[in-house]
Order: sequence, then C-alpha cells, then structure tokens
Amino acid sequence: MALFALGPFVWMLSGSFMTQEEITQPAGVGLIPQRPTLDNYRFLAARVAFGTYLVNTVFVASATALLTTLVSAMGGYALARYEFTGKRCVTVLVLGTMMLPGMVLLVPLFKLVYALRLIDSFWALIVPGAASGFGVLIMRQYLLSVPQAIIDAGRIDGAGELRIFWSVVVPLVRPIISALMIFTFLGSWNSYLWPMIVLRDENNYLLTVAITNVVATIHQQEYGAVLAGTLISVSPIILLFLALQREFISGLTLGAVKQ
Repeated sequence: MALFALGPFVWMLSGSFMTQEEITQPAGVGLIPQRPTLDNYRFLAARVAFGTYLVNTVFVASATALLTTLVSAMGGYALARYEFTGKRCVTVLVLGTMMLPGMVLLVPLFKLVYALRLIDSFWALIVPGAASGFGVLIMRQYLLSVPQAIIDAGRIDGAGELRIFWSVVVPLVRPIISALMIFTFLGSWNSYLWPMIVLRDENNYLLTVAITNVVATIHQQEYGAVLAGTLISVSPIILLFLALQREFISGLTLGAVKQ
C-alpha cells in the first residue's frame, strides 16, 4: 500500500525530467526517462520568480500556522478548563463550523475581507484561518487530559492565568501543538482557491497560484513544466515532514494508550 501511495510522486519526479514528446507518446509513459532533460525546470525558471513566490508562501504558511495554533490552544484551554454560562453551546457551535463545506463560506468570507480592506494582502490569507474549529476541538480534547491538580498548584503558587497557560499547560501539550502546526502549515502551503480569489498583484502570489497561472497562459499544455513546478512546490513540505515526523507522530498518538 505504501508503494501504491508513492506511485504518483514517483511518476511526478520522473515526468519532470521527460520531454513533452515522451510524456504524450501514444504508447504510454514509463517511469524512467529515455532522454532526461532539465528543460522543464529551465522553462519555469524563465517565467516564474520562484524566489519571490517561495518567500511569500513560507511567510503566509508560517504566520498562519503560528496564529492558528495560538488561537486554537487558547480557545481549547478555555473550553477544557473554565466553567462559564453557555459553554456547551459554544462547544457545539465550534463543532458545527466543521460541518460546513469550505465552498459555502467563500462568498461571505470574501465580503468580510473586502469590508475590512484586506483584499490583495497577505492578511486576507492569514486572518480568516486563525479561528479553526478543528484546532480548537483537538486542543480541547488533549487539554482535558492535563491533570487539574497541576493547574490548581500553579494558582496556589500565585501564578496568573496567562503564566499558568504559558509555563504549565503549553509544555505539557507540546506534541499536539507541533502536530497542529504541521497540519496548518501544510494546509496553508497547499491552498490554491482562496489565494487565487483574494490576491491580485503578481508580486503577492503564492507558489500554487503562480505556477498555475504561468501554465494557464501557455497555448500548448506543457505537462513536464506542470510536473516540475508541482515537484518544486511540494519538496519543502516533504522535507519539513521528514524533519519533524517524530513530533508529528507523537502528537497524533498522544493519549491513545492509557496506563
């Protein structure tokens, strides 16, 4: 099953070094390029400012991951450890936001961003994703496993609520925070539809939008250039996952086994 799942990535890697004629040959495409070439990468390099778009994408994805994780951790902590009127209703409301398809929210979200005058800015990509129902609920579930005695001990020692949150609670749930940050970073990095709607200036484009627009302006479909651009755009997040896979897996399995 792992080999089957890796099939598309292997074909993408191989096809990025193939010529257009080899990819479109009637006999089908093999996995090994018969005439390996870097023309697809040269083609993209001549038409796409990868440096600018890469910096834009890294900034937006990093800022979104940090802000979403912070808001989700604070919201989850409030729902897990505070008692207030309407707590159950708020929890159900947060859960209900996960049941709405993202496409349904595009028009009202665009109107809201337009009213805030955030169109064609990175804030239009960062701010809407800060309130994540998935992030709040997953943080709430993990924070319920934190012993209340530890929090009470901090209050007895005179620590304020923010001090307890930063110095006591956050270190205890660091694995799930890392996992949520990776999830959010990957989602922001791969986002295409929303950045395409709100970004107008080419200098603000993300990699997904930039590569798609360049390919769309070509009269003849350059499949090799598409595969090369896709490989370039997914390589950083693959390296990120490989570097942080221990934190990612530990965050997903935290609390799965009781002793």
